[in-house]
Amino acid sequence: MVGFALAANVPFALLVERFGYDVLREPPLQVLEAFRAGGPELIVIWLAFTLCALAFLWVSGWTGEAIRSGGGRWPAWAAAAGAASAVAQAIGLSRWSFAVPGLADRALDGSPMESAVAIGTYQALHQFAGVAIGEWLGQTLLAAWTVAVGLVLVRGPLARGMWTRGLGVVALILSPLWIVGQVELLATVDPAFPEFQITQWVFTAWLVWLLALGVTWIVQGEAK
Repeated sequence: MVGFALAANVPFALLVERFGYDVLREPPLQVLEAFRAGGPELIVIWLAFTLCALAFLWVSGWTGEAIRSGGGRWPAWAAAAGAASAVAQAIGLSRWSFAVPGLADRALDGSPMESAVAIGTYQALHQFAGVAIGEWLGQTLLAAWTVAVGLVLVRGPLARGMWTRGLGVVALILSPLWIVGQVELLATVDPAFPEFQITQWVFTAWLVWLLALGVTWIVQGEAK
């Protein structure tokens, strides 16, 4: 948990600095221009972020083992949600390293027809692989996994002390906020939907929560 939280923060911070997440909601051609301006370094950063997302498979599996060894119950749906979230987010993020570079070149350097086809392809790929699979499905499944961990911390055998229970409460608060934040994804389809713009902040808070939980379990394990 600690390693994942720290590692994921590195490419995430670099992306915000060099590319910016707000640009993803801009017109496709503007996004592709900003992407190509980032050069090969930006492709590598996106790939690192993809690998970090996929690494949550290990975190999810390890969490289940830790909970079961502590006498807690780890439902099958929680394990499946954590693993599926890792795969879904990795699929969505991988487009930036393997599909978008070529689309950006054709959109910016190709003929008017090639440019139009590339922009249309990018937009469809962005909405389906990125928004639908990576963001909506991946983060919804991650919120479900977080709910399961929160319930274990609040009422399970691992609920040791106010601090641990407090982390459980934080998990149960962050999860519905995450779901509410997903409404902004519908705004990419129809502007009539509101844009809460809280998903990035919830994700940052979730990483801090995961780091705190990992450190807490390390301390509790050493204190045995």
